[in-house]
Amino acid sequence: MDIVHIRASVPRRAAPLMIFLGVCVIAARAASAQELPSGPISLAGGRVMVGADVSFSTSTEKDDAAKPAESGWFNYTDYEHSTMRLARMGVTADVRITDRVSFLAEMRSENGDAPRPYALFVRVRPFKQRPIDIQAGRIPPTFGAFSRRIYGDGNPLIGYPLAYQYLTSLRADAIPADADELLRMRGRGWRASYRVGAQTAAPGMPLITAFRWDTGVQARIGPERLTASVAVTNGTLSDPRTKDTNDGKQVTGRLQWRPTIGLVLGGSAARGSYLADSTLAAMSLPAGAGGRSAQRAVGVDAEYSRDHWLVRGEAVRNRWEMPTLISSINASSVFVEGTYKIRPGLFAAARIDTLRFNRLTTPTQSRTWDAPITRFETGVGYYVQRNLLAKGTYQYNRRDGGLVRRRSLVAVQLQFWL
Repeated sequence: MDIVHIRASVPRRAAPLMIFLGVCVIAARAASAQELPSGPISLAGGRVMVGADVSFSTSTEKDDAAKPAESGWFNYTDYEHSTMRLARMGVTADVRITDRVSFLAEMRSENGDAPRPYALFVRVRPFKQRPIDIQAGRIPPTFGAFSRRIYGDGNPLIGYPLAYQYLTSLRADAIPADADELLRMRGRGWRASYRVGAQTAAPGMPLITAFRWDTGVQARIGPERLTASVAVTNGTLSDPRTKDTNDGKQVTGRLQWRPTIGLVLGGSAARGSYLADSTLAAMSLPAGAGGRSAQRAVGVDAEYSRDHWLVRGEAVRNRWEMPTLISSINASSVFVEGTYKIRPGLFAAARIDTLRFNRLTTPTQSRTWDAPITRFETGVGYYVQRNLLAKGTYQYNRRDGGLVRRRSLVAVQLQFWL
């Protein structure tokens, strides 16, 4: 398929995408007539539950490494895939060993890659009458709200919020020798390279990745109305690890409150060492060089639903410490999204999103260390059946830096889960 770039409006070249969406809906209706499963498959008398999540997306986006001047890489992820052109398949299993112990796992494949474990953990509930559970392994994220609602219809659009997906120019395995070198990488998060540490070019890190879960231990306490969680894990929000690359651990906490029906308020905080020991060794620094290699983040989130409306929003403030620079590297992100139910099975949604960076000053220049970006996305969705959803969206990106500073695109998606 020849992918084309579009401007602020949808040209006739985008018509094939609209046809594709129509075909998806027709095919989905036919599949619905065959009575697709509407929920997880139960085995062994209900002790084993097997589910699946399958989605196919395509768009007018063009990310071509051979022609970077024509590519924006706005939706690129740390797995080097675009969220707008993605075929994802996942299988989940929930095995209840006893009334207090269960095992949960998910294997996932994206764009034909080899399947990999996305979730793999044991959940223990020590007390029957008290709302306490402990999870160990590759566990659900503790920080923020969006990364825990990407399953099924949790994301009303196709793109992801910038804080959870957009790649900054920072890496865990390589760092700039000075501020000027960092500034030269503005808007180059899809392929950043530095003199200290790993010498090959590679993708940078988002503030929080929604595509890899944490590995460690998490404890959660409290009823649904007021819940507190704390976790100790490998890696950091930007770079979760199965096996840690340094001597540090990340500590994350979250408090969630439901003061009234329809309203959910949350707050999160995290701190961990993000730089690999190999990077510090390249600077002749000791492994785990204290707070000079730490990532710290705080976030707040809210959700309110009433009648046909559902409104959500999150704000994140993030800081990376870097041994080669005097100033810390800060980033902040805010997004607000709303969903309106037009009629049963049909909804419209929109999200406004921004990501900002602090300014660095050198003898020759004074600029934000990465290129500030704003994203707007809107679209419609139609439930062919309860767990079969077709979506079409329009997304506009604007960035103050990089080879491509503006990009508009149209995308369609068909998603099925059980």
